Amino acid sequence: MAMEFRAEYYAVLESLATGAKTVEEITRIVDMEPHDVEAVLPALVGQGLVERREKGLLFKKEAYALTERGWELLYKWREEVKERVEKAAELRRAGRVEEAEEVVAPVASVLPLMLTLGLLDMALYAAALGQLATLDEAAELGGDTFDNGDFDIEDEVF
Repeated sequence: MAMEFRAEYYAVLESLATGAKTVEEITRIVDMEPHDVEAVLPALVGQGLVERREKGLLFKKEAYALTERGWELLYKWREEVKERVEKAAELRRAGRVEEAEEVVAPVASVLPLMLTLGLLDMALYAAALGQLATLDEAAELGGDTFDNGDFDIEDEVF
């Protein structure tokens, strides 16, 4: 059974993939409140994507880990997200901005997390969201788009 992409599920799976095990550790990685993470985890356990364990000898804590199925879905979703970002960048380069925004909208909330974890290239991210001109676009604008690196910093205060 294929599971449809859900940003909050994806974010929690990615955080578990980095080694986070507890709700506290997960919330430090993802931009979610503890109660939101606590709401997502039972759904992931129920889908067989995450397993719940007890951690600690005296002070028991709930700990979570990805199952094999969880890893498989995470890799599949990573590829889906990257494909959407690449498609959005391609559409933007073709001047089809609205289409690009529609393509990237379902995954936009997880892109900063992917950047932070090194799973997404900054140039591709910027091209997909139209935040920076790509080098190709800059070259088309003319040779003066990027200066030669000479600049005066004598009057700058750092």
